[in-house]
Amino acid sequence: MNKTPLKIILDEEKIKKSLNIKNVIKIVEEGFRKKGLGLVSLLPKMGPDLRTDGAFADSMPVSVFDSFDEGEGTCPRLQIFGIKWLSAYKSNIKKGLPYINSLIILNDRKTGEPIAILKGNWITAIRTAAVSAVTAKYLAPKKKQLTVGIFGTGLQAYVHVLAFKALYKNPRFILFNHSETSLRQFLVKFKNEKFQIENDFHKVVQNSDVIISATTFTSEITPYIYYKDLKDDVLILPLDYGSRIDPALYKKLDEVYTDDISQYELKSKVRTYFPKQRPIIKIEVGDLIAKRKTRDSKPKKILVFNLGIALFDILTALSTIKK
Repeated sequence: MNKTPLKIILDEEKIKKSLNIKNVIKIVEEGFRKKGLGLVSLLPKMGPDLRTDGAFADSMPVSVFDSFDEGEGTCPRLQIFGIKWLSAYKSNIKKGLPYINSLIILNDRKTGEPIAILKGNWITAIRTAAVSAVTAKYLAPKKKQLTVGIFGTGLQAYVHVLAFKALYKNPRFILFNHSETSLRQFLVKFKNEKFQIENDFHKVVQNSDVIISATTFTSEITPYIYYKDLKDDVLILPLDYGSRIDPALYKKLDEVYTDDISQYELKSKVRTYFPKQRPIIKIEVGDLIAKRKTRDSKPKKILVFNLGIALFDILTALSTIKK
């Protein structure tokens, strides 16, 4: 048997050119479906204690299976497996460096040989936005024009605008002006987009159908999102876990979901992410998508903790090396 050549792709621009946000949204939706069908094996992401303020590292292994008919039953067949190795340093922002840096390793399903090593920064960014977009497809309010409020004006805010513009017709965006410098840098990327800018975080929440919190992790829970400000029909998608949510809000929600319950159970023990009285979650987004369940038209306050799982990184990386 010929040895599979190892592809090494560390050029972020090359990776960017190979990924289209609409295609990544399709990849993520299929990944959610497979997880809901039990065709994904992953561990909660864990890493060593760096003993450095504002910094953490995580290892994220995963295997993904196909489903195919064999005789009278359906047997899973290994599609791909691999690992994402990630670090995040809050101090990098002031240095002009990426907050999050990562590498992704893919392994051959038949031999276990490494077949690819990819820089994971752009893959992480675009798949995260695609995860939010797919979640919104199934759980966001049903409106002719969706208003998306975003906290944060960094890379995640940028890719989330791309993702929601790809999925929805003429969405409106509200940005929280936390930093004039950061806001100006962000607006340059969307010269033809009209954003509503707010200096009051309460107004961002009050006027949004979907709320995306895309800030860096805080040293303690520092809320932007309060129950009293929520519309009757709203979807909350915090990328920064529970660090921007008022703990009192949890008891008043109609529904709460996550991308992976085991990981949520682990991360929810970290008090800088979640309060002691955090929500109990019994249903994953993948379960809804596997059963093709969308929300009804009844107004609901829904919160989804997509904590970030390697499933979507691996599948997106796999699509990159196939091109």
